[in-house]
Amino acid sequence: MEEAVTKLPVISAEPAEALVDECPRIRVSALPPGAEVTLRASAVDGARRSWESRATFRATGDGTVDLTEHAPLAGSYAGPDPSGLLWSMRPAGARRSEAFFSRRKPRPFQVELSVEIDGATVARRALRRAFASADVSSRPADSGDLTGTLYCRPAAGPEPGVLLLGGSDGGQLDHAAALLASHGYAVLALTYFGAEDLPPGLVDVDLGYLTAVLDWLTSQPEVRTEQVGVVGLSRGAELALQVASMDHRVGAVVAGSPSSVRQPGVGRSFTDFRQPAWLLNGAPLPFLPGQFTFRAAMSFMMIWLLGRPLRLSANFSRALRRDADTVARAAIEVERIRGPVLLISGSDDQLWPSEEFAGRVMARLAEHGHRYPDQWLRYPGAGHFVCFPYGLPTLPPMTRMSPAPRMVIDFGGTAAANARSASESWPLIRAFLAEHLAGANPRPEIRQPPLAREDAP
Repeated sequence: MEEAVTKLPVISAEPAEALVDECPRIRVSALPPGAEVTLRASAVDGARRSWESRATFRATGDGTVDLTEHAPLAGSYAGPDPSGLLWSMRPAGARRSEAFFSRRKPRPFQVELSVEIDGATVARRALRRAFASADVSSRPADSGDLTGTLYCRPAAGPEPGVLLLGGSDGGQLDHAAALLASHGYAVLALTYFGAEDLPPGLVDVDLGYLTAVLDWLTSQPEVRTEQVGVVGLSRGAELALQVASMDHRVGAVVAGSPSSVRQPGVGRSFTDFRQPAWLLNGAPLPFLPGQFTFRAAMSFMMIWLLGRPLRLSANFSRALRRDADTVARAAIEVERIRGPVLLISGSDDQLWPSEEFAGRVMARLAEHGHRYPDQWLRYPGAGHFVCFPYGLPTLPPMTRMSPAPRMVIDFGGTAAANARSASESWPLIRAFLAEHLAGANPRPEIRQPPLAREDAP
């Protein structure tokens, strides 16, 4: 008599090779009916740091687990969520929530999936995650002292241009630029400080540099000559609003976690907040200076000694109420922008009060009768890194970081809330750019199933 053949469990994940903003459907079949199984995901980021997640399920009567339909019994996320194993990955080790998934270069990376039963691994599968579609290419900005990289689809012909701005961390967001280019835009990932021939820190950045950048971008054969878009988050959003208020070639602005006022420069010592961030024709633009008092220094020292998370939102809120005249002079003249503005904020931003800032921007636009269809997306429970270009669908979201021993900076939000806001706002950002930049021909919409609403207990 022939012995029965036992099937091994199989992990299906479609598509197995896709852009990072596509959510694969992960399903395990041929499991023992009713068995308790654990799915794990792991990846290595650009800093060679290992990340991992897990979720334990009860297999159905027909021996399947489907992440789209089934909620885990326990694990790193809660509720049915097709991308839960991906965004809930955390650094392996003790301080699991105090690092960012480091990925700035648009190189593909791999996510390893595995299934365990009774502690034994019974199936494996690899997912390839890419930031750029196969038709995207890149080349450096080749004019004067400009530092940046243009990502585009040459075979598609000229497409709408977008200028992508990073924040106070400096550097280019090449991975985000490549992803947006994959959806039908010619995107310039720009460096505006911290590189050769540029200011070493976010201090004394001459806005004439941004004018030269727009001169170059709008003259490229891959870029349609109509108005371009500008996208940024945090200090990049502040700069996006400022540049758009000064240059009519900007026809649409996406500002995530924005500021309504010009903030002070950020030097290397992080102790002097009385220097300007932005210059115009060599002269500083009015800004709202910070105060690093003895009391503030002692407060930071106690936070460090006690190992408590550093939250700065209240400091920025107090600065808005110190001197009404100074605040008024520092306000960005957003009413001068010749195109619509899309603001995105989270209610739990602990770095600065982006919801209050966004509210002030919207109020100023309304007060001056801004004649464009401005929008404001608000996400309850989300933090500072609420959306693109820092928050990307299916990638581990940014909530906290530890730049030094015993020092933790809290940017707000939970992993689930930030993952949700990144996923839900991404197609809205693309729809906004497609509607308001002439000649946009975006790729078909990628449908994202809803994410879990709460972190796992």
